[in-house]
Amino acid sequence: MKRAAILSSLALALPTVLAQPAPPLPAIPFPPENPFTEEKRVLGKILFWDEQLSADNTVACGTCHKPQLAAGADPRLGLNPGVDGLTGTPDDILGSPGVIRCDPNGAYAPDPVFELFTQVTGRAANPAVIAMFADDIFWDGRATSDFIDPETGAVSIPAGGALESQAVGPPVSDVEMAHEGRDWTQIRAKLTAARPLALASDLPPDMAAVLASRPSYPDLFEDAFGTPKVTAERIAFAIATYERTLVPDQTPYDAFAAGDTNALTPGQQAGFNALAASNCLLCHTQPFFSDHTFRNVGLRPIAEDNGRQGVTGNPGDAGRFKVPTLRNVGLKATFMHNGQLLTLNQVLDFYAQVNGQQQFPQNRDPIMQIVNVPPPARPAMLDFLENALTDPRLASGSFPFDRPALATDRPANPRLVGAGQVAGTGGIVPEMIAVVPPNLGNADFKIGVRGALAGATAFVAISSKPPVDGVVAPDELHGPITLGTTPAGAGYATFAWPIPDDEMLLGARRWMQWRIDDPGAPGGQARTRAARIAFVCAPCDCPGDLNGDRLIDLTDLAVLLGNFGNGGATPADGDIDGDGDVDLSDLATQLARFGIDCGVGQ
Repeated sequence: MKRAAILSSLALALPTVLAQPAPPLPAIPFPPENPFTEEKRVLGKILFWDEQLSADNTVACGTCHKPQLAAGADPRLGLNPGVDGLTGTPDDILGSPGVIRCDPNGAYAPDPVFELFTQVTGRAANPAVIAMFADDIFWDGRATSDFIDPETGAVSIPAGGALESQAVGPPVSDVEMAHEGRDWTQIRAKLTAARPLALASDLPPDMAAVLASRPSYPDLFEDAFGTPKVTAERIAFAIATYERTLVPDQTPYDAFAAGDTNALTPGQQAGFNALAASNCLLCHTQPFFSDHTFRNVGLRPIAEDNGRQGVTGNPGDAGRFKVPTLRNVGLKATFMHNGQLLTLNQVLDFYAQVNGQQQFPQNRDPIMQIVNVPPPARPAMLDFLENALTDPRLASGSFPFDRPALATDRPANPRLVGAGQVAGTGGIVPEMIAVVPPNLGNADFKIGVRGALAGATAFVAISSKPPVDGVVAPDELHGPITLGTTPAGAGYATFAWPIPDDEMLLGARRWMQWRIDDPGAPGGQARTRAARIAFVCAPCDCPGDLNGDRLIDLTDLAVLLGNFGNGGATPADGDIDGDGDVDLSDLATQLARFGIDCGVGQ
C-alpha cells in the first residue's frame, strides 16, 4: 500500500478533533532600544552572511545557519570526540566545524583535541529562524534577555535582547570564528576597512541594491545608525534586527490554524492529534512549537554536558537543554543538542525507547514519564512534522530566507593541485594548510604546513606559473621559517602573505608550495602539494571587462578597438585607466588581461 493510502487509512482510524490549533504567531517583539528599520535589517543581513566577520574569512554567521539546508541550523556534520577525547564512542558530538585554532597573532597553533585541523563545536547549532520569541537562547540559555554591550559593559537592552546577546558570542569565540584573544577593537577595524561581502556572489536583490550605492561598512552603518562608526553594539543590533524578520509563519499548519480546514491532509491532521495525545505538545507548545523552557530528557549522562546548570549554577538545571522548536524540523540535518540523532524516526525511537534508544534517569524531567509514542500513530506524526510545519519560503530559500552564495559553497580556493608532495623523515608527507580565501585586501591571508619534520627549516615557493611535475618553480622564495613542534611531535608553521586591494589582480593566479629541509627526504627536501590561489572580489570591478560578463574576451576587445582614439570615453567604452581617452594604455591593459575570468575564483 502506498504511503498516502496508509496515512489516509490511519486518519480514519485516529480521532480528528482531539487537538485545536493555537492562535497565530504574535507580532515580532522588537525591543524599544533597537526598533526596526529597513536600513538596519539590510546591514544585519550583510553582516550575517559576510565571512569577513571571522578572523580568517572562512566562517560567516550564515555558515552554520543555512535556512533551506537545515531549517536555519547547520547542514554540515563535524565530529567532536566529546569528553573522552576519543572518536567512535557514545559521547561523540556532531557539532559545527569552526576555525583551525590560531594564536593571538593569527598563526596556526595546535589544539589539544583537533591538532591543526578544523575545530568542531561541542553542541549542534540551533536554528536562527524563529529565535526572536525566546527570552534566553543557545542550548543552555547563556545568551540572555538583558543585552550587555561587550565593549562598555553597560546594559544596552534590559529585556528582550537575547538575539543581540547571541550575536556577539561567535565573532570572539576561538572555536567558531576567532583567533585566541580576538577583541572588538580588532573586529571593528577589520570591518571598517573591508569591502562588504567581498567573498560572496549571487547577492539577493536587497543586498545588491544597497551595496551599489553604499559600498563600504561605514556607509552602511551611517545609513542604519546616523553615523559611520562601527561598534559591537551596532553590529549586534543590526544582526538581531535581520534575524527578527526570519519568521516562518506560512506553513500548512498556519493556514490550518487561520481557518483553512483543507490546508492539512487528513493524515497530517491525524498526526497533529497524535502529537497532542502523546503529550509531545506539552513542551512543544503552539504556536511556537516550543515552550522555550529547559528540560532534561535523559539523552546522555549529565557528566558529559551539564547544560543549563553551567549557566545558572543550579543543581536542578543539571542536564537541561532548551526545548527546540518543531517548526521546519523536516528540513533539519541532525537533532538534539549533540546532533546524536539523524532522522525524525530516531527521535521518535528515543521517546518511545525502542530500537536501541535509551534514556538516562539522572535528573530526567518528570514529564518524560507520560510521553507516549504509539507505533500505529508514527506515520501520521512523521507526516505532520516533516510537511505541515515547513514554511515553503524557507525550503526554497525565498525572501526573507534568501541568501548569497558563500566562498565555502564554491569549489575550494585555494585548491590543492598536482601530486608533487615528497615524504620526509619516517615517510611522513608534509601537508599544506590552505583554507583562507584569497580575496583582494585580505591582510590576514596565510597558508600553513603540518606533519613536517619538527624544528626543520622551511621555505615557501610562490609562482605565477603552474607547477611542472608537481614542483613550483618560484618567482619568489620566502624563508627560512623554523617549524614548531606539535604535542604529537610533528613540525608546523604559518606563512602570512597579505593581499593588496588591487583590482588589477582579479583573475590572476598564483601557486604556492612548502619546501622543508629534511635529511630523510630524497635530495634532502620534503615538499607539500601545491596550492593554487585565484584572487577574488565579488563586488569589485573587472578592469578590461566592458560588457559586464566578468570575462575579458574578444567581445570586450572589439568594443575597445571600436572606440580607439575617442576622447570623452567612459570605462564601458574602453577607457580602463579613466583618463577620458581610449588609447594605447587601455589597449595594453586589456591585452595583458585577455582571457581572464574575473568570476569568483573558479
